[in-house]
This record gives sequence, C-alpha cells and structure tokens, in this order.
Amino acid sequence: MKTGRGAQGKDAFSEYLKHIFRLENVSSPVSTSALAEAMNVAPSTVTDTLKRLAEKGLINYVPYHGITLTPEGQKASVKAIRRHRIVERFLTDMLGFEWHEAHEEALLFENNISEEVERRLFVALNRPKVCPHGYPIPSKPEDVRVEDTTLYSLEPGEKAEVISVKDDEPELLQFMASLGIKPGVKIKVEAKDPFKGPLQAQVGRSRRTVGWHLANSIYVRKLGG
Repeated sequence: MKTGRGAQGKDAFSEYLKHIFRLENVSSPVSTSALAEAMNVAPSTVTDTLKRLAEKGLINYVPYHGITLTPEGQKASVKAIRRHRIVERFLTDMLGFEWHEAHEEALLFENNISEEVERRLFVALNRPKVCPHGYPIPSKPEDVRVEDTTLYSLEPGEKAEVISVKDDEPELLQFMASLGIKPGVKIKVEAKDPFKGPLQAQVGRSRRTVGWHLANSIYVRKLGG
C-alpha cells in the first residue's frame, strides 16, 4: 500500500502505522529507508512523522536503529488496517467500484468515518472475512496474515490457489483481472523461463503468460496433486 491521494496530516499517521505493521512482520526493526520506499515519500518526511508518532507513544524510534511498534501502536495499526479493508469492501460490494479502484478511493475518506459508521458498514456487508484483494479483515494482530509464497516461487507442475494480491498498483490489478487472476482462482504453473523471465500458467481453462513482476505480486497457497 502506498500513501495515495488521501493521506495528509492526521490521516498520514494511519498510513504510516499500516506500513510499519506490514514491514515489521517481514523484518524487525523496520528501517527508515524501507519505510520511505514502501510509502514512496522522501526520507526527510518519514523522519519528521516518525518523531511525532514516537511522541504519541505509538512507535519506538531511535535514529539509525530502526522502528518498532509499541503495544498501543500495534492496536492502532490493526484498527487502521481493519477500517481500510471494510471501506474497500463497501466500495466494491455496495457502490460497484472495481477492485483496482477500491484501495485509492478508500484512502480518500476512510479516516473521516466514525467507529459506529464502520461497525454498521461491517454488519451491512454481512461481516466479510477478507477485503476485495484477499487480505483478512482483522480484529487482532495475529489476524493480519502476511503471505510470503508468491506465484513466481512455484516450479513447473505445481498447483496453487490465489490467496491475495498486492493492492497498491491499480494498473496491475486491472491487468490481473483481465487474466482472470483473483483470490480463490486455481493456477497451475506449466513452464518458467530463467533469469526473471515470464512463466506460463493454466488459469482456470486458459493458458496465460505472467511476467516476473506480476507473478511476484500474487500470493498463493500451494495445493497437492
């Protein structure tokens, strides 16, 4: 997730916490350079905001030693992630937005709704378990699953089910949809070229060519047989 159009002022804190939570589950402590790259912002901007988050008791931050979330910061991160994913479901399920539009549109107003509105949206949506991109709608930190098996890591002959996809590149999501690649779809890798070359995969009843970047943006669960 990138910060997008809607992250300004107080709203930016939620975006920082979401990114820190995700990065910390990959490697802890989180470096400021990794955070800046993930959010597509200048390192100087990151440093200023991190100091403010530390003052609020949401992160532990020592320059040149990385960032970790405090217990309060972890709770706030999960709350922000949950709200974002509920709003994405609202946009796709109730307002008819395509899945490649939901992430950016959600950023525009998700931090301006009350907790009661969020609760009612969740109920009206029949308490969904995942967002349109396949990620869990969490209630606690352990609910925020981090998938690390990508489609590209599979070898020819292996089968898998798509679990989730990266949600911060609208054009990529659009292209995935055109190939029929969405959470729940079964895929079998037929062939893979070396040196970051494309792979050939059976997606449903169609054979598709999937490039390296796209295949590394698709997270899967391997299937036996």
